[in-house]
Amino acid sequence: VEWNKEKGGWGDPKIAPTQNLSISPAASSLHYGLQCFEGMKAYRSLSNDNDDNDLLLFRPDLNMARLQNSMSRLSMPGSDFDSDELIKCIQELVRADERWVPDGEGYSLYVRPTVVATHPFLGLAAPESLLL
Repeated sequence: VEWNKEKGGWGDPKIAPTQNLSISPAASSLHYGLQCFEGMKAYRSLSNDNDDNDLLLFRPDLNMARLQNSMSRLSMPGSDFDSDELIKCIQELVRADERWVPDGEGYSLYVRPTVVATHPFLGLAAPESLLL
């Protein structure tokens, strides 16, 4: 999902095949480390209450709160994103990549939502564009 100051904030999320990122060599994430991430686990329910082996995320609300906190501490705009909507996006991505979620107790897929400043600016300033 892209965030852009000129376009008024967050764009529409999309799920696309894995591909390389293309960012400016002057991107503030490359020169000043303006990036953050949060890790969470996706796993299969072991409950006998369902027969479709539901996919679950481990405490995603706390992960989103930490991601928002990290963005705020780095003076990244867009830290007021809708946590519930991002969790829905992550759930949809996990469903699309369901084959990567291992079966069995104690096994999970590590998911790492990452925010990268893509603003091409050499100098210390809040970025005007991000990629999540």
